Amino acid sequence: MIINKLRLNNFRVFAGRHEIDLKPQKHKPIILFGGLNGAGKTSILTAIRFALLGRQAFSGNLSNPAFIGELQKLINNSDGKTDNKRAYLELEFDYVRQGVCYSYCVKRQWQYGKIDELVIVEDGVEKFELNYEQAQAFLIELIPAGIADLVFFDGEKIAELAEDNSGIILQHAIKRLLGLDIVTRLKEDLRIYLRKAGIAASEEKLKEQYHELEAEKDELLSKALLKRNEADLIFNSITELNSKITLAEQELLSGGGAWASSRENTQKSIDLNIQNKAVLESRLQHELEGDYALSLAQKTLTTLLNEITKTQDSAKKVAFKNQLDGFLNQYSSKDFFALKAQLLEAADDYSQPGANLISFDLSEQQSALLHAQVNQQALISSQNAKELKLELVKLQSTIENASINVSRAPEQEQLQVSFDKLRVLEKEKSTFVKEYKAILFDAKTLFKSAQDLTSKLVKLQKEMKTAFGEEDSAIRASRTITLLDEFSNELVKLKLTEIETKFIESYKKLNRKEDVKLNISIDPHSYNVVLVDDFGNNIDKNGFSAGEKQIFAIAMLDALASVSGKKLPVVIDTPLGRLDSNHRDKLVQHYFPNASEQVIILSTDTEVNEQYIGQMKDSISCKYDISFDQVTKTSSVSTGYFWEKEEVSAI
Repeated sequence: MIINKLRLNNFRVFAGRHEIDLKPQKHKPIILFGGLNGAGKTSILTAIRFALLGRQAFSGNLSNPAFIGELQKLINNSDGKTDNKRAYLELEFDYVRQGVCYSYCVKRQWQYGKIDELVIVEDGVEKFELNYEQAQAFLIELIPAGIADLVFFDGEKIAELAEDNSGIILQHAIKRLLGLDIVTRLKEDLRIYLRKAGIAASEEKLKEQYHELEAEKDELLSKALLKRNEADLIFNSITELNSKITLAEQELLSGGGAWASSRENTQKSIDLNIQNKAVLESRLQHELEGDYALSLAQKTLTTLLNEITKTQDSAKKVAFKNQLDGFLNQYSSKDFFALKAQLLEAADDYSQPGANLISFDLSEQQSALLHAQVNQQALISSQNAKELKLELVKLQSTIENASINVSRAPEQEQLQVSFDKLRVLEKEKSTFVKEYKAILFDAKTLFKSAQDLTSKLVKLQKEMKTAFGEEDSAIRASRTITLLDEFSNELVKLKLTEIETKFIESYKKLNRKEDVKLNISIDPHSYNVVLVDDFGNNIDKNGFSAGEKQIFAIAMLDALASVSGKKLPVVIDTPLGRLDSNHRDKLVQHYFPNASEQVIILSTDTEVNEQYIGQMKDSISCKYDISFDQVTKTSSVSTGYFWEKEEVSAI
């Protein structure tokens, strides 16, 4: 579960609407809030707990009037008005259920004198089919109250867990964690039913037959479970072999196995690319032997073409003058003589050649061909040559890289040892897999036989019901109570062993006395915790300092949360208040960055200071500052943290 956003409106010290982004960055689980005492840190913790748990966020089983009274206390009254004021909370979070990630938004709103309204939105669609009780039950299924208490807590108050020598607090936590409080209520309900129904006398023959079948079924189930456990051990061996095979494959790859497997194909690719390279070089040679050379002196050739054009224009003018002269000579009239003289004079001026003209002696067709070669064909040839050269460069690079890969590939003999090792492991795995399947088949057969007996028991139950009337229900109720007692005892023993192991791991990381070696024992009946040192002597928790008690409690909560199997955010209010510097160092180094995928810390400036900010900087996604206004008696949230506040308005 990852909390993405929290919205508050008129909630405790927060007047009006506030939105806080709580989504952590990848590999940076910590969201840090800073605030002085009374600024509103606890309000953030209360808001998250109430949004998810509803009535169960408060201590004790509250009646409706008492619950409404608690709701009224949550409404901001900084302006002295609460009667018509409406408060609400919205909590957005992602939750993975059965491998699928769902996005939820929990909305609660209430006003003075009334109970709250609850709406749940799943992946953008409101769950209209749920009434208030069903919606709250849905949330409790996602985040059980007993588990929420382990991860949403006040660091100052949890020390009572260490101070309790009666085991009552731990017993309550474990029972809620394991759901045993529900089992207890069920047993009481069954006892009430038995007292009302009574147990009538029944025919011994049917009862004896029923017990025999049940004993046979239990024996089959026991054998099936043994087979299943045997299969699990083999599966562990298969898992270990998979790890060894992975290492062997990596060893083979690091020794050049990957290159060897593709060596032949790579060599064929090189040969083909060398042929392609020869074709490209031939095409490039052809281009270079054509008009390409003209593109190398484009500026000079352009000047030459201009001169040719000027020469041709001059020749045209001279030809025109000669033609005009021949035409005018046909007329010898005296009257026309003066006009002829003027025309010839004008023609002489027009046909005078320019200075420094060169005679190229080119026809118009030759000139046009030269223009086309310089201005078109030479440019095309230059572009073609450029593209061919780029292709040659790429192809040459491909050939060189492929040649390097070929050179990396060792000879087959060098890899034979790694190949043989891999084959042995895979053969061993194949043997285990066959054995695993065979044992699973035996277990399945035993389960099937037990299932057949269960069908016979159901049939016999119907006969007993016919013979005894309602007494069958009483028999089943009585047997269920016994089974529930056995189930509770075995479950508690199993889970307490897990909790003891997890507690020792966590406590050793957090305790500042690194040389302390201890074991822990939790009595399955009294739930009293006994600490034993390395010499077998009991350690008196009453002699712990306040900080040591808090470390003990956090380690126990960490163990309980780990055993719960639920990946929930950790929200801690005032986490370091009772700890000395050494214990604080341990908590900052080993607990906060690793407690969960999301860790929301609500701290004062004397707890998480500049030193600890520096130590946790690689684990912090964002920092927020909660400021209390003495004038308005309200708080606001902005980005930053005490001494490093950013100039950003309230969120």
